[in-house]
Amino acid sequence: MKVNPRSSGFLDILAMAENTDEPSSDAAEHQVDETTIMGCFQWTPTHAHDRRSTKRRKITKHDDAWESSGPSLMVPLLNGIEARHNVLLREKLFIAAWKPQQKIIDGLCSDAAIDTVHHVVDFINGLSSVGAQESGIPSGLVTTGPSGSVFASIVASVTSQFKLERKISAVNIVPSQVSNLKAALKLINDRATDSGLDAEDDQHKQEKRRPRLSYDLQILCDHVRSQSIDRVVLAFHDSEAFDGTLLSDLIELISLWIDRIPFILLFGIKTSIELFQEKLPRRSIRCLRGVQFDVTEISVDVLFRAVSFNKTRPFLLGPGVSSLILQAQQESIQGIASFAKSLQYAYMTHCFANPLSVLLRKDLEPSEDFQVEICGCLRNLDSFKRVRLAEDMINRNDAKTVKRLLNDDKFLQDTVINGIGKGKEALDCVLTAIDLLLLVHSCLDFKPSESWTKLYIKAMAGELRDSPVIKETLLAIQKLPSDSLASLLNRVSNSLVPDMQRYADDLRKLESQKDDATPLRSEYNTHHQSLRTTIVAQKVELSTHVSSLSEQDRSYSRLVNHVDDSLKEYFQNALVTPQELFLHEVLIYDFKSPHREVFAPKPRHATERALSSPHDYLGCNCCKGSQHGLSSTHPATSVLYQLYLESGALINIADLWSAFYTIVGNDDAEDEDDEQERVLALFSRALAELKYLGMIKHSRKKADHLAKLLWNGL
Repeated sequence: MKVNPRSSGFLDILAMAENTDEPSSDAAEHQVDETTIMGCFQWTPTHAHDRRSTKRRKITKHDDAWESSGPSLMVPLLNGIEARHNVLLREKLFIAAWKPQQKIIDGLCSDAAIDTVHHVVDFINGLSSVGAQESGIPSGLVTTGPSGSVFASIVASVTSQFKLERKISAVNIVPSQVSNLKAALKLINDRATDSGLDAEDDQHKQEKRRPRLSYDLQILCDHVRSQSIDRVVLAFHDSEAFDGTLLSDLIELISLWIDRIPFILLFGIKTSIELFQEKLPRRSIRCLRGVQFDVTEISVDVLFRAVSFNKTRPFLLGPGVSSLILQAQQESIQGIASFAKSLQYAYMTHCFANPLSVLLRKDLEPSEDFQVEICGCLRNLDSFKRVRLAEDMINRNDAKTVKRLLNDDKFLQDTVINGIGKGKEALDCVLTAIDLLLLVHSCLDFKPSESWTKLYIKAMAGELRDSPVIKETLLAIQKLPSDSLASLLNRVSNSLVPDMQRYADDLRKLESQKDDATPLRSEYNTHHQSLRTTIVAQKVELSTHVSSLSEQDRSYSRLVNHVDDSLKEYFQNALVTPQELFLHEVLIYDFKSPHREVFAPKPRHATERALSSPHDYLGCNCCKGSQHGLSSTHPATSVLYQLYLESGALINIADLWSAFYTIVGNDDAEDEDDEQERVLALFSRALAELKYLGMIKHSRKKADHLAKLLWNGL
């Protein structure tokens, strides 16, 4: 870069150099003249008043508490007046809430892949020695499904098991790390030879590698012999993403070294083996001796239930966001990692955007640190004003308690702590009732039996208690014979339903009094009912006739009625409507818009809105008064976009420039040429940005026209 000697910054540098008290001899030899070519230089303005070191950041000491507590990922809410300790509590709450959930998800995924790990270990143990591997490269084709992260855990588990018994070197290869064959070979050499070496061996290895190229597999061969390596495992993650030519060349090259290096290939396949084979030519497939391993894919219902039933979870997800997450999981091919990220984002959003989430901590108790603004937020909640608290107290003529809640912060804190505890117990009862309902369905062979997640969504929406599912379940119980009912009572006797054990004992007594092995049947069973056909006035009428019951069947019918009443009462009490609970805004997170904007974004809509209404994003006062029209204060791209919307399929550049200059140009400018150059620069930049966004292109029909490519709203 050639430096202009007339620039003020360059003159300042020369002046500083000339005013040096004791210039060095080297500096005197290298005098800077006007024709010097320099790479770059640092310019320091002469009028700069703040001459602090560039390595020291300027800190405004407006709040010592913020600096002493360290940086936080959360921002203060309540219009910026939230206390610092509450901000840190929300951050700690999110970390403490999600850490056990992630541990549960990882544990379930590991348990699902444990059988595959054993099969892969047995496959590797059954391989012959290096010299006998002439039929092909031992290869494991692991079909993981959409969840590609399971393959990484499988490779790690297999490697850890073999390291306890023999020397093994594992190399994980990701498509983004290898662009060509040389890069792949260099990666294999580097990672395979850098595992488990001390400093002397590593230095000796570097000395031996100097005369060889970094992608020569002889380096790995020498390392295998010197370190007595038994196996070299190459794990290809996301095998479908590799270039087919690269993968085939690498396989053919490895097959030439299989008699000297004990290679084992593991391919992580998300789709199917057939699609994977289509990428490889036949000569490469002949080099492989593959064995297929299928990973048991864990159900999303199992994961969601495990996360929801975790006793350490501070809150539950509402029906809206739960259905959004599960629907995205079903409609698109997503793995467990994507599902976990969706749940994690929901946990983060609740702690990040809700200042009342600090009430979910375990050690919550009344204290002076209970911020006054928090109490004001609590008094404005819908659950405080209309649901189960103030309105109910007024209806009970308990106005004194309502006044204390409105005026006494200490009394409100005690009420909130009590309400949080009761709300969590009520939500736990809802989850337990869902499990009991599914247990009853399994005893009844209930078809169609709904999944746990569908029942959860209905229960959190308050629709399960009076739903047809409960009614059909109770009706099916009434029709059960005595042997099936005995099996049902034995399985639900340990539940929270009262008197189930006593009913089981009474049924055993009735069974012991029978004269034969025929099971008892209630009056609701179709065995005691028959249809009768009657012809009256040339019309056929069907009527149901119930045969007479024996004394044992009558006793059994009364027992069935008791069981039906107990279950009905339990479901009515346990399946409460979560939206009617006090502080349900804190105990349940159910906002769909943040989740939808992140995991299902609409970039075109956001771009069009930003160009049409820049004030929504800039927040400046100059554009506030002209939100729905053209204004010279708008950004140049936004002005040109508005003119773009008003034009047709072909846009005359001259007309567009004239309209743009009319809006943006300043008629009162002293120098008209300078003003025109300034506006022309803005016009050229805005035109380039619209072209970059794919909205316009040069027309082939007319050289001085632009072709319109996008229409607003389409």
